[in-house]
Amino acid sequence: MTESQCHPEPQRGNPRLQRLLLRVIGAVSFIALPAILVPRLAVEKFSVLLGLGKPEASPLLIYMAAGASCVYVAQGLLMWLMARDVVRYRPLIVFCAWALLAFSPLFLWIDLHAGMPAFQVAADSLSCLIAGGALLLACYRGGAKGA
Repeated sequence: MTESQCHPEPQRGNPRLQRLLLRVIGAVSFIALPAILVPRLAVEKFSVLLGLGKPEASPLLIYMAAGASCVYVAQGLLMWLMARDVVRYRPLIVFCAWALLAFSPLFLWIDLHAGMPAFQVAADSLSCLIAGGALLLACYRGGAKGA
């Protein structure tokens, strides 16, 4: 019998909302899947979509795009896995919420220094801020204490 089974932690927050948020965050992360399978095409299409023109597809750019996309898809899978049992994975969910909040200003800095368009800067930084904040609130508010 594990420690959590011997001494179950009282349920906190709103498990239903946690599950929903984790699934939404996970689904959004799956958008990166095409960049794993066809990274050159994904980089070209995304660059044109952002109004940056056609990029020079160097091996390093393709490698970085595919590698970063793998991380995003893995994050999406992790979110879906945690959504299956929010009580069991609560410490990891809280960590992920704080990490998303921490990434918000980091993405802002990265995007501004990279010269990304304003809507992309806002999308990156605000999505992390909103997702992390909402997930953190769902972990601590709205549920029955001691249930």
